[in-house]
Amino acid sequence: MLVGDGRFELAFVIGNGYRTFRNNKIETFSKGIYLGGQMNKPLDVELLPETHITFIKLEPWAVGILSGFNFKESLNETVPLKEVNRKLYNKLAPFHPITQFDKIIQTVNSVLDDHSKSTKDWELIRYGCMLLDIDYTDFKSAKNKLLSALDLSSRTIETKFAKSVGLTPQQYAIGIRFRKFTEELKYAKNDQLLTDLAYKHGYYDQSHLNQDFKQYWGFSPKKLADNKTFITNEKEPFRYYTI
Repeated sequence: MLVGDGRFELAFVIGNGYRTFRNNKIETFSKGIYLGGQMNKPLDVELLPETHITFIKLEPWAVGILSGFNFKESLNETVPLKEVNRKLYNKLAPFHPITQFDKIIQTVNSVLDDHSKSTKDWELIRYGCMLLDIDYTDFKSAKNKLLSALDLSSRTIETKFAKSVGLTPQQYAIGIRFRKFTEELKYAKNDQLLTDLAYKHGYYDQSHLNQDFKQYWGFSPKKLADNKTFITNEKEPFRYYTI
C-alpha cells in the first residue's frame, strides 16, 4: 500500500506494467511515463511480472513549472506524462530509465530551469510549500505568515496553490504532518511513546491523533507497528510509504 508524502513522482515503467487498487477501482498501467498526483487516500499496487518502475520525485512546486495543467484534477490519480507536458514526454521517451537515468535527470532539470524563467506563481508556491513543511503543526500561524509575505487574499492563494500542487494549503499541511509522524513512529526509539509523538506533531492527546489519522488514511497508527509493514526511512530519497 502506498501513502503519499506531499510530492509528485515521475514514473518510468518498463515491462508488463502494474495494477492499482483504490476504493474498488482497478486500473492497469502499461509501459510508459506517468505522473503520480498528490494522494490523500492510500493506494494498493501490484507489479506485473518482469516489470521495473523508476521513480523521480518532484517537489510540489516544481510540477506547476512544467505545465499549466490543473493538478487539483489529478488528486489520487496517475496521469500519462504526455497529457501533462507532451514536449517533455517527447524528450524523455527515447531514454532507457535504467541505463540512461543520468540523461533523464539532466533533461528534467534543464526543462525545469527553462520553464521557471517564464512561469508565473512558482516562487509563490515554493515559498508556501517550504513554509508549510516547517510550520505544519500550526497551520493558522503558517497561513498568516504566507498572507503577510505575499500580500494576496486567502482565496487567491488557495486557488493558485490547489491548481499547482493538487491540494489546498491546509490539506498539504495535514499530509505533511501525518507523513512526518508516520516516519517517526516507525523509526522511534523504544522509549519514545506514541503520546510524545502526538504532542510533537501538534496534538494534545493520542486519541485525537488516532481519530484524525484514521479518518485521513483509513487505518490506525497501530497498523504501522506490524512487523509486516515497511516504511521508508526519512533519510531515504524514495519517500512513499509501503504498508
